Amino acid sequence: MNDGLWKKWVVNPDQTIGEDEKAVWLELQSIIHDLLMELKRNGKVELSFTKSEIIHVKKLLKNRNELVFNFNRIMDTTDSWEKVNSFVKAIEGFGFNDVNYVYLLVELAIILLITDTETFKTLLLFHLKDVSHKTSNFVQTMKSYAPKSWVKLEPFINNKFRNSLAHGTWAIENNQVVLFEDAKLIPFEKLELIDFLIKAKGQNLLFACLSSVISEEIVNGFFS
Repeated sequence: MNDGLWKKWVVNPDQTIGEDEKAVWLELQSIIHDLLMELKRNGKVELSFTKSEIIHVKKLLKNRNELVFNFNRIMDTTDSWEKVNSFVKAIEGFGFNDVNYVYLLVELAIILLITDTETFKTLLLFHLKDVSHKTSNFVQTMKSYAPKSWVKLEPFINNKFRNSLAHGTWAIENNQVVLFEDAKLIPFEKLELIDFLIKAKGQNLLFACLSSVISEEIVNGFFS
């Protein structure tokens, strides 16, 4: 594979994440590396891709990165109360208010979180062969061909925080993001907006770490 495929798309953890997140990053990095090795030992790693496949995976990555760009621009408006007030004033002329603004922040964070988790599955499956490439079969595929690593990876993909947001079982009450486990709508967590956004960013490390590991493995000849 051409190592130039990934270099402009991957995250540099030293520049983009804080100290608390680095521990999670390092743990994920180790798990994903072991996962790829387990899949390769089982003969499930694809070593050759068509030009069309490369074009399409680039576009998939571009979709995700455009979403990150848009989200980050919105997040930049929260840097100070002066920026918040200025932004709210600017959007009032288009029929938005401060409540819409808060919902927009939460909604974009949720869209990015869900997209990153699903794109993680797609990107990993893209690099495999002789498996089901349906994301709906992702869990069974991992259980079948990388069971040891999947046990460690599963909590990062299948957890109450992510599932609550993906299933739409959340609400904003008293300026907090309230998460429900299921349709009984009994809260299991209440987060201030800033704590919610920080936690969502942590969940997004999943995809960022995978793209970084794949980039490194291409350079190391893993896919050749």
